[in-house]
Amino acid sequence: MKSAGFNIPSFLSFDCSEKFEEVERQTRLTYQPKQLLAIRSSSTLEDKKEKSYAGAFMTELGIQLDDLKESWIKVKDSLPVGNEGGIVIQEFIPGEYSGVAFIDSNMKRASINALPGLCKAVVEGWDCEHYNFFEEKILERKTKESYHGLHFENKEIIKKHSTYTERSEIILDVFQLAKKVEEHFGVPQDIEWTYHNGELYLLQSRPISRSPWHDSLENMYFDSANVGESYGGIICPLTSSFVRRLYDILYIDLLRNSGVEKRKLERNRKIFENLVSLVYGRLYYRMDNWYRMMAMLPGYERNKKNLEHMLSLNLREQVNVTEFQPSLFLRLIYVPRVIWKFLFFNRTMRRFKMELKTMIKDSKNWSLENFSTVECQKKIQFIFNNHLRKAYLTVENDTVMMTLFAKLSRNKSNEDMMDLLNFPSASSEQVNALTQLSRSLCDNTKIKNSLNKKDRLTFMELLKIFPNLKKQYIDYLESYGGRFANELKLETPDINEDFGTFSDLVLAYASKKTKNLVRKPNNDNYLEKLFKKFATRREEFRLLRANMFAIIRRLVLRIADQWVEEGYIKDRNDIFFMDWGQVCGENTQNQIDTTKIDYYKKEYDFFKSFDPPAFFIVKNGQWPTLTNKQNQKENIGIGASSGQATGRAIVLKEFSIPEPDSYEILVTKRTDPGWTAIMALSQGIVVEHGGILSHASIVARELGIPAVIGVKGACSKYISGDLLYVDGDKGMVHRIKN
Repeated sequence: MKSAGFNIPSFLSFDCSEKFEEVERQTRLTYQPKQLLAIRSSSTLEDKKEKSYAGAFMTELGIQLDDLKESWIKVKDSLPVGNEGGIVIQEFIPGEYSGVAFIDSNMKRASINALPGLCKAVVEGWDCEHYNFFEEKILERKTKESYHGLHFENKEIIKKHSTYTERSEIILDVFQLAKKVEEHFGVPQDIEWTYHNGELYLLQSRPISRSPWHDSLENMYFDSANVGESYGGIICPLTSSFVRRLYDILYIDLLRNSGVEKRKLERNRKIFENLVSLVYGRLYYRMDNWYRMMAMLPGYERNKKNLEHMLSLNLREQVNVTEFQPSLFLRLIYVPRVIWKFLFFNRTMRRFKMELKTMIKDSKNWSLENFSTVECQKKIQFIFNNHLRKAYLTVENDTVMMTLFAKLSRNKSNEDMMDLLNFPSASSEQVNALTQLSRSLCDNTKIKNSLNKKDRLTFMELLKIFPNLKKQYIDYLESYGGRFANELKLETPDINEDFGTFSDLVLAYASKKTKNLVRKPNNDNYLEKLFKKFATRREEFRLLRANMFAIIRRLVLRIADQWVEEGYIKDRNDIFFMDWGQVCGENTQNQIDTTKIDYYKKEYDFFKSFDPPAFFIVKNGQWPTLTNKQNQKENIGIGASSGQATGRAIVLKEFSIPEPDSYEILVTKRTDPGWTAIMALSQGIVVEHGGILSHASIVARELGIPAVIGVKGACSKYISGDLLYVDGDKGMVHRIKN
């Protein structure tokens, strides 16, 4: 690296198995007697491309030659037994200004943390200056009036307070140094540097194995406009994971059947996996990913406008979609392909409708109480793979409907618009059916009394006596049993389960003078008739979808009942706080983590106190504050390692070994390499001081543990035993319960 032009302090590198006598001999031959040294570990566990823990073991600074042996032993003993370890002896530079820099030119990102004095304080997570770069320019800087740092004075390291001094020129030089190092090695780099007597030194460099940044600085657009209609309020983990899986599969199938190349779909799988996102228990569309997905088809601008109308979006933004544009081949075949599909579309939809109706009817004859867990899981997988996967056809139907609506609604008066929107729907048919059922049931005094008493057992016994009423009741449930408030949430009881609600509904309809809805005839032209046909079909399939979801819910509850009997879970509703892959049998497992279920339930209750906005934008990877009114600003820090975790806190103001299994969330002031073992036992980490390049941040990312750094007063605010929610993406910590 010297020959490549880097200003590096002179150093010697040894295998840790080298005899100290030889180490001392070479060191004395290389350095002057008064030369101060830095002794650093270099292990394959901390300095490889695959894993880089950034000083996970030990560094000794300002060491005199006469004290070399003691420092050599300390560093050697810090290395793991049996590991390929080395020790570097380096000229010690008592820098006046030092820090750490991360750079990844592929992402056009770099971050620099700096402090007056030695680099040691930055690595250990002391409060420091933050500089974030994008496209070689300082995008963001965070500084304050003064800092504490570690300085080398009178042959010892001391803590010293100093005021902030503008050093932008040095920071820009550090950026250029990091860029040069990355070019030299050909991979993103994590460097330590120092500035001394007018010179910038590279102290050490290692590859970045876990990026401190989000995938890109592209803005993320979250909008709940349409999805909030189907999934209003808080939803349970089972429903959210099911919906994400369904959207992923459905829209990949849609684009594949529209002619988009399989390789392109696989290459952009993350887009489909993140069409919807869960934020504090609420479901949002990730509209930036919707725009990217739509750009893969011809006619992007038209499709974008139609989608924004169909979803009633609050956000209507422009996203760079150049790299997702369709191939020339797809552009040539797309229109003929659409015409061909349109010619046979009615037949295709009739078949699909019949398949769903047959499935719904057959499910009424299932003896669920005799189904084993495996049988339930096979049924669920069959429904998902053979019926729900075809739901992309309904999206095609809706696309045609919205295209026609956009064309027909131009320059129409309000009266003409109302005529256009006057079409038959499953909802009006349901109202008519419920009106007739209610009157028939309540005309029978005994049945009406059972409804007033909400006595399901008596109601069902009476229906056996009156077969015509029983048939009318069963027909209604078969057609509309899945239609109820929050019908797409798997955790919501349907009308079959909630007899009390059913009774109230029937009695309300019977007591009111409701009339069957009759639609007035319209003199529609061909396009208007076509629009109404597709619009009516849309409502029909929405009802069928609700009934299919109700079948899945019944199968899920049957699995839950068996797991309760077998002792896997405590309560049947616990299943709604599990992941879809676990429940449907995609992810096999021998044991269920009930502790995780309990935490998810507490999270669910905690999120009820939140009122996040209907839409928001994440700019440059920075999340807006989405907390409830009770939470204070002090709960906000820097998201240093992505992910979320909920668990009991252990507050350690100083290093100590906690009792086994006594905590999940580690809360501390700052860490050094000696904390690594405790951090690895944590499920989440909260640190008062530091930045995204501090030791705690690097280790958390490497271990995949959600972490928030820079939460002021965390060790005073929280106490051991508090139940904390740590969000490493948004840089937020919330106390669920103390």
